[in-house]
Amino acid sequence: MTATSPVDWPCGLPRDERLVMWTVPEDLQPYVSGYSLYVVGETGGEPHRGAFEPAGPSLRISIQGGAGWRVRFASGDWLVPPQVALFGPNSEIIWSESGPGYLVGVGIRPRGWRRLFRDTAKDWADRIGSPPFVHPDAIDRLTERFSALGSDEDVASAFTDVLRESLSPRDEDEQTVASIEAALVDPAITTVAELTERTALGVRTLQRLSDRVFGFSPKVLLRRARFLRSLHAIRAAPPRAWGTAIDPSYTDYSHFIRDAQYFLGMSPQAFLEHDMPLLRRSLLLRETVLGTPAQALDPPPEAAEAR
Repeated sequence: MTATSPVDWPCGLPRDERLVMWTVPEDLQPYVSGYSLYVVGETGGEPHRGAFEPAGPSLRISIQGGAGWRVRFASGDWLVPPQVALFGPNSEIIWSESGPGYLVGVGIRPRGWRRLFRDTAKDWADRIGSPPFVHPDAIDRLTERFSALGSDEDVASAFTDVLRESLSPRDEDEQTVASIEAALVDPAITTVAELTERTALGVRTLQRLSDRVFGFSPKVLLRRARFLRSLHAIRAAPPRAWGTAIDPSYTDYSHFIRDAQYFLGMSPQAFLEHDMPLLRRSLLLRETVLGTPAQALDPPPEAAEAR
């Protein structure tokens, strides 16, 4: 089966502009974080502008329309993603522009990475391209299901069916990876030494697993989680309270500013002043449906159940 361009895929979904998110069935929760549907309308010729915050990996599929969809890492040039695109784990914000159309997505957890893709996550750090699925027919299955959507709920059922069919056998390190996931989103864990103590792993083992399924070093992963906790805290606080809203492990506010330059390429104030209604709606809906505003702050299901 040959994938066609986004404008050629049939689509029975309503054209009304909307954003929908779904939780995933219990058997897939260790592997994927949630499903999403973005439908954006006409803007009088102006592109829709948005951003994807630093996060774990995701699959994004342009169903129909989306003319001129292009994305850019903070430190890179504009590029056009493939129709079925793997967004690898990223440490930089990704800017997005597109025309009207339909975009569906699914967030990939670290344990899901190993069961879905051949390459290491490190190979895909800050990278976008055609996904290297373990299962050779996965892209054909996605093409078949997503070129025949009739309702919003078809999005969730299509992802569920294809993911179940495409998972490789379980990895012997799954529980160890789950313990790393839980520790990375614990605000009490601020150093690699504390991470190794919590997970009872040696530094080399921790680094090996980080490269394989997380994409970055443990230090960068901790730094990203701390920054995102702080960014979302100041988003909800008045500017005069930003200094006390950030994570207490920052030495001072200038320390947080340096992290903002690393992850966003700009100050937090400049980022929050960008007019991105779609991003704001997405963050709010994600927190309501999936429990956190950012994928990189999601606890693994076991940790969520234990609380």
